[in-house]
Amino acid sequence: MDIIFQGKQTAEDAAESLVSVLNLFKERYGITNLREMHLSVTLVDEEGDDVELVDDETSKVFKVFEVYKEGEAANCVAMPPLKLVVDNTR
Repeated sequence: MDIIFQGKQTAEDAAESLVSVLNLFKERYGITNLREMHLSVTLVDEEGDDVELVDDETSKVFKVFEVYKEGEAANCVAMPPLKLVVDNTR
C-alpha cells in the first residue's frame, strides 16, 4: 500500500500526518503491526529549493537512508522500537 502526502509540509507536519494515518489503521481497521515501510521524500531547504544529501568524501548522493531496529540485522523480525543506529551522513 502506498500512502501519499501531497504538497509541501514541515517535518513536524509530516510526522504528525504519518502518526494520524497509522492511528487510523489501528483504530478503524485493527492494524497494529507493519512489516516494513518505504518513505520517498523530496528534501527542500528553507528557500524552497530541492536539495540532496551528498557524501563530502565521495561526492555521492545519498539515495537510501536505512533505519534498523537496534541490535538487529536487516530483514530480521523483532519488536523493539526503531532507533537510528548508524547515521552515515556525517
